[in-house]
Amino acid sequence: MIDGATRNKSGNALKYDRRIIIVTDGRGNLDTGDLEQMGSKLKEDGASIDLVVLGADFDDAESGYKEEDKEADKVRHSD
Repeated sequence: MIDGATRNKSGNALKYDRRIIIVTDGRGNLDTGDLEQMGSKLKEDGASIDLVVLGADFDDAESGYKEEDKEADKVRHSD
């Protein structure tokens, strides 16, 4: 959808900052039906789409953050 909305009639990318911002608490369900397709699109050369995820309660091994006493459902989905 973002790809089609930010291109002109000849298919060239218009001058927009193409960014997807996801704000979540990590508690909802995720439909992963087209996840692989979306990931491939974000990784394409020249795609120039930024993905920003803002959320609470995500464990991050790189920074050393781990939420203690996490709800069982969130633990299950974070694996």
